[in-house]
Formats: sequence, C-alpha cells, structure tokens
Amino acid sequence: MKRDIRIDALRALAILLIMLAHTRPPQWLYELRDFDVILITFILGASYRLSTERKTKIKPYLTYLKERFMRLIIPAWIFLTLFFLTLFIFITITNQTFPFSFRKVLSSYSMIWGIGYIWVIRVFFIIAILSPLLYWLAKKATRPLQKLSLIVVCLLLQKALNALVSGLSGMSHTIFEQYVAISFGYALAALVGMWAIRQSKKENLFLFSCFLILFLFTANDQNLPSIEGNKYPPTVYFISYGLAISLLLFWLVSNQVVRQMLQKIPGIDWLSQHSLELYYWHLFPIMYFNLFVEQDPWLLRFLTTFPIALILTMLQSKLVPHLFQPKK
Repeated sequence: MKRDIRIDALRALAILLIMLAHTRPPQWLYELRDFDVILITFILGASYRLSTERKTKIKPYLTYLKERFMRLIIPAWIFLTLFFLTLFIFITITNQTFPFSFRKVLSSYSMIWGIGYIWVIRVFFIIAILSPLLYWLAKKATRPLQKLSLIVVCLLLQKALNALVSGLSGMSHTIFEQYVAISFGYALAALVGMWAIRQSKKENLFLFSCFLILFLFTANDQNLPSIEGNKYPPTVYFISYGLAISLLLFWLVSNQVVRQMLQKIPGIDWLSQHSLELYYWHLFPIMYFNLFVEQDPWLLRFLTTFPIALILTMLQSKLVPHLFQPKK
C-alpha cells in the first residue's frame, strides 16, 4: 500500500511535539504546541478512512477490535511491565525507595492516570472503537451545512459531558472523566480528519476558518485562558484551537510543492511508522528526570530525551522489531 506523505509528516510532527511537551519547555511554547494530541487523532481518522476505502473486504467488527487491542493495549502493557521492571532493578542497585505505590502501578495498567503519559493510548483505543461509527457519519454528512451541524452537536455534547464531570465525585468522577469525557472530545478530531482526507483544499480552508473563528470568539469571551488548562477534559476552546491548527497544517502539506519537498526529506516515513515506539522509549529518560533529577533545565531534557529515544527505537526495531508492533 502506497503511503501518504501528508499523514506520515503530520503523524511524525505530532509525536515529536508530544515528546517535546514532556521536556517541560517554556510556557509559551508549551501552550503553542497544545494541538498535538488533537492532530494525532485527526490523523487517526484520516488513516482509518484511507485504509477502509482501500480494502476490498471489510473485517468483522470484533476482528477489527481484537487487532486494535493487540496493536495498542498489549504494547502499552508490555511497556509498563518493562518500565516497572527496569525501575525496580535501578532502585535496588542504587539502594533507593520504589517511588510508586502498588495502587499507582495497577492504575497505570488501567490507563486512567497511574504514572501518567499512557492516557493517550487509551484515547487512541477508544477512537478505534468509535471509528466505524465515525466513518459512517463522515459518509452521511457530505454537505457543508450537514458537517457544521454535526460539529455543533458534538461540541454541545462535549459541553454536556464536561458539566456531568463537574457534578461527579470519587471513582465515578475519575472513570467518567477519563473514559468518556476526555475521549469523546478527541473523537470529533478523528471525524474531521475523515472529512479532510477526502475534501478539496477549499473545503478544508472553510472548516479551518470556522474553527479559527470559534477559537477566537471563545478566547475573547473567556479572556484568553490557558489552552492546557482546558485539556482535561477538552473544552470547546481547546478543541477549536487544535482543529484549526490541524486543518491549517493539513492544508499546507496538501500543497503539491510542499508534498514534493516532504517526499525528499529522509526519515519522515520511518518516524511515522515507529511513532508509538518512539513515544514509549522517550518515557525512560523523561521518567528518570522526573524521579531522580531536581530542577533540570528543559533544554537538557530536550537534548537528552530525543537522541536516547531515537537510538533505543532504532536498536529495538532492529533487534526486537515486534516488541511493540505485533506481527500481522
């Protein structure tokens, strides 16, 4: 199957920006890159539509879910096991106390919070669960007014879900927020990605304009609040920012000259194909800094994390290629 350089380039950019966020960059940069998870779920939607429409026979839903579970959840559990084992060996050798409670270790495998960072895998899996429905909606809503109406409905539902979250407490609050309210906000990004991959550049610019106007309106109405502060669960302000930037970037990489330039840049397809592996391996240096280094400058994290993640990913892909990618 021929790869789409637009999807590869934006997936690579998104995963690198997510990694950048974990190096604790200056606040202005941290806020500016806050479209990264929206962008990667936008790309998930676009990829799903392309792969679905290239197939001559659609797999049964349960078979599809099993494959997604093996592709997303099992590798995450493998990573967590490897991480906790490595951490245990390290603290034993250095005669330190294990930094996590047993409860936090277990909650990591549920992908609620735990050690953090793994929540995005849960979002990806829930997007995968919803993708057949989102694809059906994308195929049904083909006119601009239909698309805008569906977007409005999704945003109103998100506001309702966020309101429900604020009314809950305890475990019900945590489960509902993590599995429903947070994940649903990113489902809209996947839906828009399914439209964007088949729309004209003019239509994508129209949707970009709509989300930009919505973002500017909410920013003005709320006196320019923190974008990051509107992420858990995602608000209209956060979603509109993420989708405006995602659509703008997709419009840019859809330009023929830009596409030709991207095709000449080595490594983009490799970064895209190994994006999840890069994500897992970058967490080793990040967690080391978090747990054992005090007041480290962000540039040190940046200059350390990226090369280590890259080297570990290259080694793992050569020596144990199916560690995080099950055989097809």
